[in-house]
Amino acid sequence: MQLITEKSDKKEILAAINEPISGMLELMSGLDPKEVNIVPYKDSWTAGMLFRHVSKSLKAMSKAMSSDARPAERDPGEKIPELKKTFLDFSTKLKSPDFIVPEEGPYEKQAIFAELNDAYIQLRGSSVHANLSDLVKGLPLGDITKLEILHFVLYHVQRHKHQMEKICDALKNKK
Repeated sequence: MQLITEKSDKKEILAAINEPISGMLELMSGLDPKEVNIVPYKDSWTAGMLFRHVSKSLKAMSKAMSSDARPAERDPGEKIPELKKTFLDFSTKLKSPDFIVPEEGPYEKQAIFAELNDAYIQLRGSSVHANLSDLVKGLPLGDITKLEILHFVLYHVQRHKHQMEKICDALKNKK
């Protein structure tokens, strides 16, 4: 895994995001279609719900990456350390904004797999022409630069890959 810093460029960050996305897709590939909708442990989402949540988040961030913005009047990477600290602290449970809370399901394995893959492709496409020092207003994360959005996506997806690993382990132990 490559080291991503506040100074990393768009291509490096997108390549880093690809790693946990690929990992999640690989983990989903190993599940039986019925397992996609099984709650693996108390207070957990199903694998299908987790994929739906990440897909919804990626689509929202893709929209933010292509939205109108203005140049930030601060360091464009100022919020990155806090985003990293928050999302990579696996000991805490975070509350998701309502608009990206997944529906109960059921989910069809191939459809939810394709949705996550397509959402990532959409994010990459919307990032191509984005100026990473531009500030986007009105997001649940507050006013945030496009550089910080990409770092948020990286840490958010890393968090959920970790969660997907836990789900898969729990499902294996149920067999």
